[in-house]
Amino acid sequence: MSDTIFLIYLAFSLSPWIVSLIGTFLYQNAKKDTLLQREKAHSILNGDNLSTLSKPLLGKEVKEFRMVMASVVMSPSWIQITIGRIIAIFGGHINVFTKIIDWARREAKQRLRDDISEAGFDEVINLRLETATITRARGGKDKTSGIEIIAYGTAIKY
Repeated sequence: MSDTIFLIYLAFSLSPWIVSLIGTFLYQNAKKDTLLQREKAHSILNGDNLSTLSKPLLGKEVKEFRMVMASVVMSPSWIQITIGRIIAIFGGHINVFTKIIDWARREAKQRLRDDISEAGFDEVINLRLETATITRARGGKDKTSGIEIIAYGTAIKY
């Protein structure tokens, strides 16, 4: 009887850790691979149609234009936060957080590419990226729980 209770206790106490590890290492890698495939497929078909230029580069007549935006909210897993805190003790570059922010930027830009392709626009000019921090207060201290990356610009159709 006590062995059964111990096994049940062990299963319930370890299952959140196991699920979190699976999510961090399998799910996030699968999502990153999907993003890479979408980026590659889009660049082969259209090249990169996002630009920070304020005027169209091609010099063609613009038939239609409108403001477009896409956003993504990302949050580090508890494993990434723990690794980041350990590295922060010693100082220096916290590569774990850099990867999360890079992934979020790339995802926001790819969502913008997908949106303008679906809407029939040719490119986006005057591209801008904004970052917002999502925090939660706990015990009188604000703790960052995620970031939002917003990509916006002017979509044009020739």
